[in-house]
Amino acid sequence: MTDLQIRCFLEVATHLSFTRAAKGLFISQSNISRQISSLEEELGLPLFDRNTKGVRLTIQGQMLAETLMQMVTEWNNALARAKNSVRKFSGGISIGCQEHIKSNSYISQVLSGFREDRPEIQIMKERCTQRKLVEGLMNDYYDAILIADHDVKMVQGVEKVTLFYSRVGIVIHKSHPLFRKKDVLLSDFKDSHFLRYLPMKLKPEDDYFLNICAAFGFEPNVAAEFEDFEELLLAIEMGEGVSLVFEEDEVTSNMNLRFIPIEEDVPQKYLSMQLVRKNKNRNPALNDFYVYAQKYSNMHAKRDF
Repeated sequence: MTDLQIRCFLEVATHLSFTRAAKGLFISQSNISRQISSLEEELGLPLFDRNTKGVRLTIQGQMLAETLMQMVTEWNNALARAKNSVRKFSGGISIGCQEHIKSNSYISQVLSGFREDRPEIQIMKERCTQRKLVEGLMNDYYDAILIADHDVKMVQGVEKVTLFYSRVGIVIHKSHPLFRKKDVLLSDFKDSHFLRYLPMKLKPEDDYFLNICAAFGFEPNVAAEFEDFEELLLAIEMGEGVSLVFEEDEVTSNMNLRFIPIEEDVPQKYLSMQLVRKNKNRNPALNDFYVYAQKYSNMHAKRDF
């Protein structure tokens, strides 16, 4: 059993799709199929049932997937703690941020200024999904992450500092009948199919998507939900529905889409983007970075970045 076989098996087991597994691992679908077939032959077990309706795990496949996922999680956590201990010992910090252009640009500016003041501190920055950011923070891979507040509402034992706010608006494709209308309200879309960019787990009362729609007097008809922002944008561009999202450069710079900001005075029309760290993290270099990041934030308009 090779590392590639394990990764291919777990990716297919997670998505129940050879196509999505190939996309996630950046290898061809035919290679995924070969790796799975080779693994099944080596183990002498059928791991998946394949038919025209899709893919599903066999009983044996379910048992193997559960065990391997636990083992991989434990290994990744141990490796992350080991790597991070090296960075802390050498006076470095690891920062994670969401994949969106605005978040990446903002934290890069903050880190650039901090590096000028403290050139001796080693800095590692990565971009990834909100789920991986939270996992990385909790297993000590990241010292701090820049993430939307609603994605860490349920996370315990953390300290948060708001760096800037991102406003919320409705995004529609150019084929939508309201694309060129000047005065548009969210209530104009009450009968529309909504596409949802899923946040992390949170309580309904903290959900900006539900709260803003409720403020306009309707409950949204959610047609589909996405964990991947690029998949959400593709669905919108395919005319599958409208969405309520942050004001992100990926949307506002797209000529095929229109972002209509919420102008009315409703709750949560501005969402805070926060620098989050664990309370127990006492990395001295991280403390200095937090002081600098707060100072930088106070010097800039939080809503006009």
